[in-house]
Amino acid sequence: MASGANSSIALIAHARRSNQGDLQDGRDALQRPLSATGKAEIAAARRLLASNPIAGEAKARHLLTLHPDEPAALRLLGAALRHQGKSRDAAVAERQALQASYSHPKHLAAAAALGQGDQQRAIALLQDLLADDDCDVLALTVLGLQALKAREFEIAEPLLRRAVAEAPDDPSARMALAGLFHQSKQPVLALAEIDAIDPEIAKAEAVQSLRAEVYSALGRLDEEIAILRNLTVAVAADTLPYETRIGHALRALGREEEAVAAYRAVTSQHPGDGTAWWSLTNLKTVRLDGSDIATMESGLKTANLPVETSIRLNFALGKSYEDRGEAERSFHHYAEGNRLRTSITNYAPSLISEWVDRNIGLFTPAFFATRAGQGAPNHDPIFIIGMQRSGSTLVEQILASHPAIEGTAELTDLPNIARSVGEAAGGTNRRFDQYFPGLGADELRDLGQTYLATSRVHRSTDKPFFTDKMPNNWMFVGMVRTILPNARIVDVRRDPMSCCFSNWKQLYAQGLDHSNTLATMGQYYVDYVRLMRHFDAAQPETVHRVIYDDLVDDLDGQVRHLLDYLDVPFDPACLAFHSNDRAVRTISAGQVRKPINRDGIGQWQMFEPWLGPLKAALGDTIDHWRN
Repeated sequence: MASGANSSIALIAHARRSNQGDLQDGRDALQRPLSATGKAEIAAARRLLASNPIAGEAKARHLLTLHPDEPAALRLLGAALRHQGKSRDAAVAERQALQASYSHPKHLAAAAALGQGDQQRAIALLQDLLADDDCDVLALTVLGLQALKAREFEIAEPLLRRAVAEAPDDPSARMALAGLFHQSKQPVLALAEIDAIDPEIAKAEAVQSLRAEVYSALGRLDEEIAILRNLTVAVAADTLPYETRIGHALRALGREEEAVAAYRAVTSQHPGDGTAWWSLTNLKTVRLDGSDIATMESGLKTANLPVETSIRLNFALGKSYEDRGEAERSFHHYAEGNRLRTSITNYAPSLISEWVDRNIGLFTPAFFATRAGQGAPNHDPIFIIGMQRSGSTLVEQILASHPAIEGTAELTDLPNIARSVGEAAGGTNRRFDQYFPGLGADELRDLGQTYLATSRVHRSTDKPFFTDKMPNNWMFVGMVRTILPNARIVDVRRDPMSCCFSNWKQLYAQGLDHSNTLATMGQYYVDYVRLMRHFDAAQPETVHRVIYDDLVDDLDGQVRHLLDYLDVPFDPACLAFHSNDRAVRTISAGQVRKPINRDGIGQWQMFEPWLGPLKAALGDTIDHWRN
């Protein structure tokens, strides 16, 4: 999967090559460094741009006669021209400024430091550049990309927004910002940035690849497939990643035979490709044969095997041996895959426990009583929460089969709102639980309306209700009950041994590092049950619980009970959920297209000899998990 950071770096190089003609030949950049007086003049001119851009242009042109190709003066010229509505001339000046920046000694030194892996020195140099001129687009972009690489979104976003504001036509800055929005699960904003890139530059492979990723996040899978298929024809480089992504999209659309063919095409050309093998086993309905297993085992012995490839091959082998009933071999590979995952992640279970403690302390009966009637009054959302691998996709598919309910996906809108509140709290040196109680009625309503507005893009019908199946939203039940008090919340729960073991042996892309060890998976489950028990006491009967085993044993009765809670009439289509051909973008996509069955119940038992750490972490929750 292409990252926004890598795409942006590629586009910086592309822009540098394509804009050579914009510079006058024969100039040696920065022969005469800008003096402190010149820097002060530029700063003063910038402050007056809104009221007197013509004077700003004159100052920039004067400085450029003394300092040809001075980036700061070129940036001032571009800004002055934009303020006069001369966007085309402004874009030329901005490209010249970017090109000149490449030759700046500190930019060259920062690039060299990054090339040598000395990120700390590179960041220091980039910060020095911004101290001299906080409009340095190249410094803003590269520094933003470093923060994005570290997933420090709150640091990266203002840097990249500033870069785009200073050079709206620079594709590198746009792509970096689009990559940020994509990685932070804001696909609508990401697509807006991609759409703003010049159409000719937007034909580049990096842009098209990111556009396809964003389409996937938006559920526009047919459009994603079309782009990826074009890329497999158009690009000269290895098309392996695109072919694999096509398989993922076909799987989500329920076109399983085509997905298998896509993955098999990859393994036939690249027998050691861990992603394709893991994707085949992750269909849950495909059984690999002895020849396949031998190929994967051989792949694991490859010299200098990338850790990600080793992880995927181990998980694929774990599933393959499990399907053959070889529990010890299966467990060995699952354990090795998880060991490798743990080696490249940094998970602190105490953070979740502390979050639960603070939510229990914050969201008391008195808290809700004093805010009765506040928040957005809408009834539309149905939040489906719980653990991954608990049956939440099944419940989503059942509800999405009802004519009054639209199924969307695992939306990130609620976590985004929680993060924004957390960032606002941090700006006042307070924690979320210290800041949230101070929000007034208008602010709470606005947060609810923000969720409704941002989630709207994922809807394609005018049905009165829609599902948001983000399991981890169990952590935000208190916030939901405050900003969307009339929303319905469905907690889907599965017995802890089945649920936790299923998570531990499932390879997730990112963000679910609690599943990397049996002990942390068990602790996470305990914290989840602990918080949900609190809400059962603080606001009785506001959260409806669906027990997976009960649903399997009594589909009709449990569905009727669920629909009663949602206050929608029973519809037999809910019992024929497996006939629903909507796109499903979770790992349970293949399973929910079959009639309900008991295939997944009790699978952990064949691995019981090795599950001591899980049992110890769960404690008495093993016996007291239903309520």
